Amino acid sequence: MSFNALASQAPKETFVQEKKINLVVIDDSFDTEERIVSALRNYGYAARSARVEDAEDLLEAIRKKEPDLVLYTKGMDLISLKDTCKCIEENFENTHIPVIAVQKNSEDASAVEAMRDGAADLSSYDNMDHLLMVINRELNALRNWRKMNRLEIAMVESERRCASLLDSSRDAIAYVHEGMHVYSNASYLDLFGFEQSDELEGMPILDMVAPDNRDSFKSFLRDYLQKDVSTEVHKTHFQKPDGTAFDGQMEFSPASIEGEPCIQVIILQDDVNTEALEEKLKELSQKDQLTGLYNRQYCLDTLEATISRCGSEEDSAALMQIRLDNFEDIKNRVGAVDIDKFFVEIAHTLQQVTNKSDTLSFMNPSYSIIAYHQDKDSIEKYAAKIQSAIMNLDATIGDEKINTTCSIGITLIDKNSPETNDVLRRADKVSDEAEAAGTNHIKIYIPEAGELTRHEVDSLFKEQITQALKKDRFVLHYQPIISLHGDTDERYEVFIRMISDESKELVMPQDFLPAAERIGMAIAIDRWVLYRVIQDLVKRIKQGKHTRFFIKLSAPSIKDEALTEWISFQIKDKGLPENSLIFEVKESVAVTNLKFAKDLAVNLKKLKCGLVLDDFGSGTNPFQLLEHIDADYVRLDKSFMNDLADNPQNQENISKLAEQVSVLGKFTIAQFVKDANSLSILWGMGVNFIQGYFLQEPQAEMNYDFTNAD
Repeated sequence: MSFNALASQAPKETFVQEKKINLVVIDDSFDTEERIVSALRNYGYAARSARVEDAEDLLEAIRKKEPDLVLYTKGMDLISLKDTCKCIEENFENTHIPVIAVQKNSEDASAVEAMRDGAADLSSYDNMDHLLMVINRELNALRNWRKMNRLEIAMVESERRCASLLDSSRDAIAYVHEGMHVYSNASYLDLFGFEQSDELEGMPILDMVAPDNRDSFKSFLRDYLQKDVSTEVHKTHFQKPDGTAFDGQMEFSPASIEGEPCIQVIILQDDVNTEALEEKLKELSQKDQLTGLYNRQYCLDTLEATISRCGSEEDSAALMQIRLDNFEDIKNRVGAVDIDKFFVEIAHTLQQVTNKSDTLSFMNPSYSIIAYHQDKDSIEKYAAKIQSAIMNLDATIGDEKINTTCSIGITLIDKNSPETNDVLRRADKVSDEAEAAGTNHIKIYIPEAGELTRHEVDSLFKEQITQALKKDRFVLHYQPIISLHGDTDERYEVFIRMISDESKELVMPQDFLPAAERIGMAIAIDRWVLYRVIQDLVKRIKQGKHTRFFIKLSAPSIKDEALTEWISFQIKDKGLPENSLIFEVKESVAVTNLKFAKDLAVNLKKLKCGLVLDDFGSGTNPFQLLEHIDADYVRLDKSFMNDLADNPQNQENISKLAEQVSVLGKFTIAQFVKDANSLSILWGMGVNFIQGYFLQEPQAEMNYDFTNAD
C-alpha cells in the first residue's frame, strides 16, 4: 500500500485543531520530506518544512524559524539522534519542541533507546498509522504546553497587577497565615501607625484587637478556619500600638501569597466621614492629572455656576481662553512626549500671575481662566499681565530653549449673558479672531443685536419642552457600542432630540438639556426617554434580538427616590431580560452626588441593571470613585481621544486605565473613535468597547450589523 494511502486510514477527528505545522525533517532524501508533507497536507495541515542533513544545517533552520516538530530519520551519518535532541534543548531552553525518531522501515528497533537519546517516541515511515498518531499526540502535547505557558505568564502578570492594586488601595488590607501578618499594604500600616511592613511581619493579628475583644475574636477566627466559606465579616474593637482605639469590622476571605494559602483581611472603620470622603473625591476629580490645574469638566461646571450667579446678582465675571501662538512649532521641536513638560511650565507661570480666587483650568492644549468681579476695562489689563508673563517665560525642554506668546479671547459674563453653551461658543469665536489677528493679541466678544440672555433662553425652552412632552415632539437616536473582542450582542447608546415647533428641525440635546435641568424638567425628559427605550426593547425581544440600551441619567434623576421603584415595576411588568438596561452617570455628577450615586448603584444591582461611569478618568485619582460606586462599565473621557495616534501620553493613560479597570472586573468603553488607526490602538490596549462617528453616528434606526463588527 502507498505512503499516502496508509496515511488516509488514520482517523481525522483525533488531530489537533491548530492546522499549521513548522516541521524540520532530518533526512538525506528529498523524497522522504515530500512524502511526509504530502501526507500531512492530505489531512488539512498547512505543513511548512525544512530538510537538513547535519548539525550546521539544523542550527541554521531552527534559527530562521522555530519548529513545532522535528522528525529525525534513524541512521543519519552526519548527526546523531542524541546530538539532535541536545541541539534543540540548548537552543530552546524554555520551549517544548518534540523530536520524533523515525525508521525507514519497521524492522525491530528499541524505542527505549531512542527515548533515552531524547526523542519523544520511535516510529517508522512504513507504519504511517502509528507515525501520524504519534505526530498528532505530540502536537496536542505541544499545544497544551504552550497554553499552559501562556496561562502561567498571564497568572504572573495578574499577580503583579493584583499586588500593585493592593499596594495602592485606600482600603486597609493584610494577609495573615496561621494568625500572623505576612503582608500589609500602606493603608493598613497607616491605620495602625506603622511605617514599614517589616514591623508587622510575624506579629499576630490578635494584637490589632483591643484586649477586651480578643476572646471573641479568637473564637470567631477558630470557627472561620473550620468553615468552608468564602467571605465572612467580624465586628470588633481595635487598638493601635499607641493605645488609640476605634470600632470597625474585619472582612475575612481566602487568598494565597507566593503559592501558599492564607487569609485576606480588610479593615473597615465604622466612623468613616462620608462628607469628608465626598469632599476628597470631589477635589481629586476636579484636577487635571498632568498640570495639577482644574480640568475641563470642573471648568464647565464652574462656568455654569458663575453664569447663574451673575444672572441673579449685580456681579460680573469673564471667561478667558488662552492659546499658545506657535504651539504646533513647539510640539514639532520638542516632540509629542516632551510637549507635556512645556504644558506644565506654562501652568506654573499662569498660577503665579492668576488671582487666587479665579478658576484656572487646562483644556489641552489651551488654558482657560474664569475671572471674577471683572468688567471690560479691568479684564483687558488682567489679560495683558498674563500675556507679559507668558512672553517672559524661558523654558528649557531637553536641548531646546522655548519662548512663546499667547492670544487671548475674552467673553464677559453678566446678567445679560446667555446659557453655558452659548458662552462657550462666544469664547471659541473670539479666540479664533484673536489667533487670526496675529501673535500676542487680545479680543473681547461684543454681543450682536438680538442675542438672547440666559433667562430668555430658559423661558423659551420651558415652553418648548412643555409642548414637546405634551405633543410627543421628542425622538430618539441610537449609536452602536461595538465590542473589540468578538461579542456580537447589540448595544446602543440612546440620544434624545427635540423637534422644533416652527422649522421641524431637530434641536440637539446640548442646546436644551442644560436649560431643562435649570428649570426643573430634566426628570420628566429622562422618564420619557426611559419609557420609549423600554417600548423599543419589548419590540426587539419579540423580533428575537438581544439588545442592550445605554441610557443617560441627569443629576436630578439620580436624586429621584422614585426612579428605581418605577424601573423595577417596568422590568417586572414587561418581563425585561437581565442587564438589558444600562444607565449612565457622569463621573463629575457621581462625585458631587456621591451618596445618591452609591444608592443608585446598589439598587440597580438588585434590579439586574448595569451602570456606566461616563467621562471617566479625567480626575487625579478616578479609581477612588470605583471603590465606592460599583459600576459595570467606564466610558473614558473624550479628552483621551485627542490626536490619539500621535499622542503617546493619551495612549499611556488609556492603557493604564484599561488595565486597572480589567483587573477590577469591569469593562472599558472608548468614545469619539475617529479613524481606523485609533481603533487598532485601542484594541491593543485592551479596551473592550468602542463607539464614534467613524463607526456610525447616532441614527433614528437601529440597523448596525454587529455580526460583522470584526
